[in-house]
Amino acid sequence: MKIISAHKFYYDRDGASRYQLEINRLLELAGNEVIPFAMDLPENLPTPWSRFFVSPVQTEKVRYDSSGLKTFFRMLYGMEARKKMKALLEEVKPDVAHIHNIYTQLSPSILGAIAKAKVPAVMTVHDYHILSPNYYMFRNGKVEDMRDWSLLKSTFSRFHKKSLAASFAQTLAFKIHRRFNMYDRHISTYICPSNFIAERMRMAGYPDKKIKTIPHFIDVSGIETTIHGDGSVLFVGRFVESKGAKFLLELAKTMPNTKFILVGDGELGEEVRAMARGLSNIEAPGWADREQLEGYYKRASVALVPSLWHEPFGLVVLEAMAHGLPVIVSDMGALPEIVEDGVTGVVRPAGDLGGWRKAIEEMTSNLSRSETMGLAGRERVEKLYSPELHLSRVVKVLEHAVHSR
Repeated sequence: MKIISAHKFYYDRDGASRYQLEINRLLELAGNEVIPFAMDLPENLPTPWSRFFVSPVQTEKVRYDSSGLKTFFRMLYGMEARKKMKALLEEVKPDVAHIHNIYTQLSPSILGAIAKAKVPAVMTVHDYHILSPNYYMFRNGKVEDMRDWSLLKSTFSRFHKKSLAASFAQTLAFKIHRRFNMYDRHISTYICPSNFIAERMRMAGYPDKKIKTIPHFIDVSGIETTIHGDGSVLFVGRFVESKGAKFLLELAKTMPNTKFILVGDGELGEEVRAMARGLSNIEAPGWADREQLEGYYKRASVALVPSLWHEPFGLVVLEAMAHGLPVIVSDMGALPEIVEDGVTGVVRPAGDLGGWRKAIEEMTSNLSRSETMGLAGRERVEKLYSPELHLSRVVKVLEHAVHSR
């Protein structure tokens, strides 16, 4: 097959970007041709197709100038993106388009061009962007579905970047795209990484016949399993409230004899580092490259994923299980689908300080049981989340879209 892969970034920037690059690689190894479509950024991987890439827009900060206006209009309907996609389609003549995160930076305008060229489109749903203007569905320390909020209410909630303008823009774009059905009109199949996301799609009114659940994957070749570790517990991720960063700090304060290794950074980075300087049982090394991260996985005895929001999947859980670590996760989103409670790890209520402390104590005081759980987790990953199984499922969906057009 000749496949256009559309995603806003063409480099390893985040979980969705990493997945897109990995599935593209697997598709190419299986004999398919994958043509990327993204923003034209200096960090991008080299590709002969970059001449069709779209000029970048700035989304990190709210700007009240020409660049801010460009971002605003791109969110609503990207004329440049549609034009560039049309040109790419005419040259490539693909069999199918695989859509990832196109929202603000590309916009659903490209879907119209794809449909006009009579090319079927399959979309992998990485987050809640087509379900809610607040694509984290988390605000002020709690889960919050704003799908049916009015434009006025959403704007004045300042849910996005704590800004009236940014919240207005996000809500307006969501409502316009929803009103004109700009996704579902052109998407033949939605690939959801979890049953949780699939059910949320159904609740939002997306047709059940278009929804397929295909969990993400991890390649365990070359990953060695951890044996016991040194009794420390490991967190890998962004230091933000929704990921449970503040909860981890509170937990560490109540467990002075347990070593907490917190790898990552984010908006709460300074708070985490300040706490680490004040408590001897917290180690906060910042972001780690792949080699450094391997060292932390080998050192730890238990991995923690204490998310307070509904995780759409949880690649970090697969990574920890691939290293043979038992994982304690919160009961949020897709996390309980990945960890088999009492077999490969433990599921605990989000934010339950006492429950988490007890689970950690039980894990670190019985390393033999932890090792058994960790090995069971590794086996589960190899069986259910292999690249080969994932690829076969995705190819089946793409081929069905091609043959059904």
